[in-house]
Amino acid sequence: MKSIAFFNNKGGVGKTTFTYHLGFALETLKKRILFVDLDPQCNLTAHLCDEETINDAWAPNGNSIYKAVEPIVTGAGDMQSAIPYKVPDRNIWVFIGDLLLSDFDGELSNAWTQILAGQERGFRVTSSIYRLINEFAEQNKIDYILIDLGPNLGSLNRAILLGCDNFIIPMIPDLFSLRGSQNLGRVLADWISNYGNAKQRVGNLTFATPNGKPIFSGYVLQQFNVYRTRKTKAYQNWGEQIPTYIEQYVINPLTAVDRNLSLNLANFQVAEFKNYHSLVPLAQESLKPIFELTNQDGVIGTHYQYVDNCRNEFRDIANYLTTIIQ
Repeated sequence: MKSIAFFNNKGGVGKTTFTYHLGFALETLKKRILFVDLDPQCNLTAHLCDEETINDAWAPNGNSIYKAVEPIVTGAGDMQSAIPYKVPDRNIWVFIGDLLLSDFDGELSNAWTQILAGQERGFRVTSSIYRLINEFAEQNKIDYILIDLGPNLGSLNRAILLGCDNFIIPMIPDLFSLRGSQNLGRVLADWISNYGNAKQRVGNLTFATPNGKPIFSGYVLQQFNVYRTRKTKAYQNWGEQIPTYIEQYVINPLTAVDRNLSLNLANFQVAEFKNYHSLVPLAQESLKPIFELTNQDGVIGTHYQYVDNCRNEFRDIANYLTTIIQ
């Protein structure tokens, strides 16, 4: 079992679309997949569930991921059980996201202060979602946990990144995506170092806590324009700068803390996938990945070639990721 968080400090980089398609591609390789939607926009949930399912999960007795931590927010107690939604006829589950998770952010901020002071409650609160996810994954023999995070460096993302095995940075080749990468490694290295020191001071705990050492596992380049099979010059210019930024601003700060906090990858890129434009809304409406769309979902003419291209792309990406993240 491996947990992989998809995270960038900048939004609009195709993070959710990539995570969703990767999960379905891995499932076609006979892997059991658990999605965890922790982006406040809940786009991954909307990809996987119809409105009735989401509404039921958000009801007072529902099973959204917020319901699991609600007792902590209200002061009623520790985390409670929540059951993820199972996609019909697939070995795919999802912990349904919830806009109310923002209420949990304040608790996690206080918990971080308690962690730095060596107090047990801080570790208990911070590890709550980690414990929820891993308990279900172990009981149901999940192979890959894919976690969709919002574009910020807040308390929720800190708790999740410290609890995942690996993280991947989706990027697009533009100035803003490069700029958004400049504080990632520094902030993560600070979190990892402070958490590790605090965990050593607190001693043995009676509940599971993460080791706090997420491994950088490459970046994904996406949403580029293509003209006659070549990337447009502007995107190509920014794209060529990404490996330098990744090495300087992500890998160097992390490996200064622990040399094992990054996979050894050529150019640090693990995948590249195209923007399929008009097929994305069709996939969202059909609750299917692009590579499973048919004429009944609105696919016509040249769309069939794009569907085939998407299938081939994600098959190759999924096969490659299973070799580097085991």
